[in-house]
Amino acid sequence: MGGTLVVDADSAAILLLQPLLLAHWYSAPPPGRVTPLRIGDGWAAAELGAPGDAELFALLLETESFTDAEELSAAAQQWRLPVVPYRRARRAQDQSPHRPGIQEPFGRDDAARRSGQSSPAARAALAGLNVVDVTAMWAGPLCTWLLAQLGASVVVVESDARPDGMRAPHGGGIYPGGRLERGAKDRSAMFTSLAAGKARVNLDLRLERDRAAFDLACAHADLRVDSLSRRARANLGITDPSRFDDGPAIVHISAFSRGPSRDWAAYGTQVHAMSGLAWPAGADEPIPAATAYVDGLGGIAAALASVVALHSAAQQGPDPTLTASLMDAVDALPADRDRGALLRADPMPRVAELAEAHNGRTVHMSVAGASLRHPGSPFMST
Repeated sequence: MGGTLVVDADSAAILLLQPLLLAHWYSAPPPGRVTPLRIGDGWAAAELGAPGDAELFALLLETESFTDAEELSAAAQQWRLPVVPYRRARRAQDQSPHRPGIQEPFGRDDAARRSGQSSPAARAALAGLNVVDVTAMWAGPLCTWLLAQLGASVVVVESDARPDGMRAPHGGGIYPGGRLERGAKDRSAMFTSLAAGKARVNLDLRLERDRAAFDLACAHADLRVDSLSRRARANLGITDPSRFDDGPAIVHISAFSRGPSRDWAAYGTQVHAMSGLAWPAGADEPIPAATAYVDGLGGIAAALASVVALHSAAQQGPDPTLTASLMDAVDALPADRDRGALLRADPMPRVAELAEAHNGRTVHMSVAGASLRHPGSPFMST
């Protein structure tokens, strides 16, 4: 692999609003906001959509008494429940001071940029490289979709026994026409568009036979991308790349990368809650994000980490293992006073304007007879 990879900031920003764009395109209800839970003087963000989570959380509240959102969140995480505290916005000097310059690097490839299609150079950037994808929901599948757009061959490992939650209506799936048709569990516009250009293999990594097939695939891969927790990787025994004589580079996608919350379970909107963006200075209470844009941001960051990992491996060095954290991606945003304002307010009028302005960059695809759309890739290679 060679050349220069550039990122179109406008296309990247549009990609962060993908669930809202789908809702606009298909006249479907936008994803709902999760109501903050008042605990003492603070607030908690609890996303309890997985089977049994709501009942387990109710049991926790019956078992113990909490007067602090931080304390409640720490206890809930011990039960592997995705509950986090809302935190106040930090001061500008506490934010990352780095702010990349804005450039227009496209020149003759500008037509490809406007069309939303990858340029020929971009499609060939990762040609011949094999990626094993062990991710679900949004950030991980977006990362590997971007790699596929750059020419990589991506194989998704998904078990029929535990399918990707993005397939389900409550898992963020938005359906053409705003409804889920009988027997059409694979027709989530979000899931289907992110699966475009990838192969899928049904493997349950809890089974020895399927683990052997997974190990063989990894032994012949250039890169493995996963969004499994450290505990899940340990339980499945896939933490040690030294099992392979010439194993793949590895990118782990996690909500957090350090500190007491390193192993916490959290969704993108909850990372947003902990970042302080939902609770700006002067506000009496937090306002949840209108969409889990943090997942989109983390997916783009993970794709860039993947390119770095593949480049490092190509230099004949040891195959690297990198972590792409959603919180680190949020912390890298500039410390503007109005960060997050669009997502705190009703974003749909603005989304409609953006969809119209950037309609030429939309990727159109046909899957099982259904016409689907996807925001264009922001990556281009020169």
